[in-house]
Parts: sequence; C-alpha cells; structure tokens
Amino acid sequence: SATKAATQAGEATQVAANRAKLHADLLVIDRDMHARKEKFGVEMYAHLEAITSTQEFYVADDRLINVLRPTLIKAQREVAAYERKRDAMKGKVNMAEANRSRTTSIFGAAMVGEKIMNAAKYAAAGAKEAATKTELAMLERQILGFKEEFGVELYPIFESMEDNEGWLPTDRKVRSLYDSCRE
Repeated sequence: SATKAATQAGEATQVAANRAKLHADLLVIDRDMHARKEKFGVEMYAHLEAITSTQEFYVADDRLINVLRPTLIKAQREVAAYERKRDAMKGKVNMAEANRSRTTSIFGAAMVGEKIMNAAKYAAAGAKEAATKTELAMLERQILGFKEEFGVELYPIFESMEDNEGWLPTDRKVRSLYDSCRE
C-alpha cells in the first residue's frame, strides 16, 4: 500500500508538472502573438503614414481605408503629440550638451578650489544632460508604444473580417504585413 500511495503521488506530481509546463507554453505563445501584433503595428504605421497626408485618405470609400481610418487616426493623434514633445526635448538635449561642453576645464584652474568647483559644475551639467537624454528616450519609447498598440488594435479587426467575411486587404503591402503577422 505504501508503494501504491507512492505511485499515486508520483502520478499526481507528473500531472501537475505537465499542467504547469502547458501553462508556461501557453504564456510564451501568447507573448509571441502579442509581440507579432506589436511589430505588425509598427510596420503598418510606417507604411500608412504617407497615405494619410493625402486628402483622398479622408474621403475615400475604399473598404480597406474605412477599416484602417479610425484606428490609424487615433494612433496618429497620440504619436503626433508625443513627437512634438520629443522634438522639444531634442532641443533641450542639444542645450544640455552645449552647456556641459562650455563648462570650464579642471586643467585650466590654478587653485585646488577652482578645480573642485569646475569639476562639480561639469558633473552637474553632465547629470542634467543624462536626465534630459533619459526623458527623450522615454518619449521615443512611448511613441513606439502607440505604434505597437495600433497593431494590437488593428490585427483583430482584420482577423475578424477574414474569418467572418472572407475579406483580405486589397493593398499588396498591407496584405503582406498582415500575412507575416498571421504566420
């Protein structure tokens, strides 16, 4: 009976281990699918960006454009707002770099006190520059995030239309990007 109990415990452990492995496998697959949709969004946004600068995009009655328009316009608003912030931040980065480069060298100072003061000014300017560059990197990551979210929102729309209506994008590049994401 001890053998039977040990066998049952071993089998239960094996079942639990298999269940945990399957759960982990599903999480990896879900993460991979989400990453593909994000990549789809970045690539699709880059492809469609030029199209939206034409008046035809806003008045066209093409099925593909009608599907894309609301999601793309939403993403473009967010991206544009953060690109303005990013551009302003680039100016601040340039200023911070210039300020740091204008700080007096410690080698030109005659007195120890002057050297310490110059080193402190240089370090403070460097810290301000680093903080500004970090802020810039965060803004660029947020812009990328909006483009990724565009794909996460758009892909299920395409997928649903394909499944329910047999519809596929008519634009070759859009179709290629969608097919790449589906694989």
